[in-house]
This record gives sequence, C-alpha cells and structure tokens, in this order.
Amino acid sequence: MVDAALAEAARLGVPQCVAVVDSGGHLLAFARSDGARIGSISIALTKAVSAATRKRPTAEEGGGDPIMTIRLALAAERLTGIGGGLPLVIDGHVVGAVGVSSGTVDEDTTVARAGLAALA
Repeated sequence: MVDAALAEAARLGVPQCVAVVDSGGHLLAFARSDGARIGSISIALTKAVSAATRKRPTAEEGGGDPIMTIRLALAAERLTGIGGGLPLVIDGHVVGAVGVSSGTVDEDTTVARAGLAALA
C-alpha cells in the first residue's frame, strides 16, 4: 500500500507522508518522500487513525459541519476532518486505514486511493 501510494505521489510530483494503521489505529507501515513536510508526519498518522477508528473517510467527519468537526477533534485524540484518510474495508469490515499528508486535500486523497487500490 505504501509503495503504491508513494508511486502515485511521485507521478503527481507531490512529496507525501503515508501511514497505514490497523483497525485499532496502530501503525503498521510509514514512509515519507524526500521533500515531504516534516509536520505532515503526524498529520498522516492522525488521518489514518481517524479513518480506521471512526470507520469513515476523514473528509466525512463532522457531517460537513466545520464546527462539529472541530468539536470532535477537541474531544477525541487523533481525530481529524481533513481529507486524505481512508478506511480499508474488506468483506464489509474496516480492517485498517491509510492516511496521507503533505499535498492538497485532493492530492492527499488521490494518493490514499492509490494505496487502497493496491490491495484490490
């Protein structure tokens, strides 16, 4: 998953941080492209944890209400409504997630989708 995500990031010309976690939000794999923002390391992990433990893409957190998204992020450790975190669903069960950070939200999401597609 990480290799596929980084290949997509390279194709887009956007250095990225990619984190893969299990369903409990525990880190399984991580990689950072040369040139990806250092601050994006923790953001990629937070996106992955959020998608895995909340069982939905991070962009859906808070139902589109920015105030609710902020409230949830303040109430729960490792929760974000920033797009780029996608759950990994197998046979209808969330078994983990991928989180990507260092580009725009659209770039992060595209790279995360490439990571998920590697398992298809």
